[in-house]
Amino acid sequence: MGSVKVTIALCAVALVIGTVRADDGNTHNKPSCEDKLFNSFCEFKQLVLTKERKKCLKARDILNEAVSNCVAEDPVRRMVQSVHYVRLFAPNCPTIELPQDGCGLLPKCLQKLFEPSGQRILCRRKKTADRCFKKAMKGCSYAAGVRDLFINQALPTVCKYNRYFYYKETVIPSSCPAPQY
Repeated sequence: MGSVKVTIALCAVALVIGTVRADDGNTHNKPSCEDKLFNSFCEFKQLVLTKERKKCLKARDILNEAVSNCVAEDPVRRMVQSVHYVRLFAPNCPTIELPQDGCGLLPKCLQKLFEPSGQRILCRRKKTADRCFKKAMKGCSYAAGVRDLFINQALPTVCKYNRYFYYKETVIPSSCPAPQY
């Protein structure tokens, strides 16, 4: 039973942070996690906006698939994309935790780093968010990888001399086709 839990925990960490991090481009012949997140957003959004439990669970699966078996090429873009997913999911699927059951604190930790628009990163909240991620690590196998990606990789890139940072690149589609559900 213990080895099953370890296997599940390892798979869970890989789902959130991606299986590898590429510093010098994608040399692993795996798709970019950021591209997969961009391409999955509209389907995710359509499912979440139904507010139906079954479709919210399917949306969570889509998100987890989008960050599995891929390369995290741009931690800052990945962090900004994540907050858009979280802000859409949380109010529409309030009884379901992201990215898995037991990880309900993770979205709250991530949101501490952003203004409501999701575009302005609040560098001065790094310590508060870090404490939150450390607390989340006690009950969520994903938390350590998420903390590393956001606190140790993304924030140092944009927060060296800034109290806040505006992320201006498009990270999710600006419009999605009409729902088909």
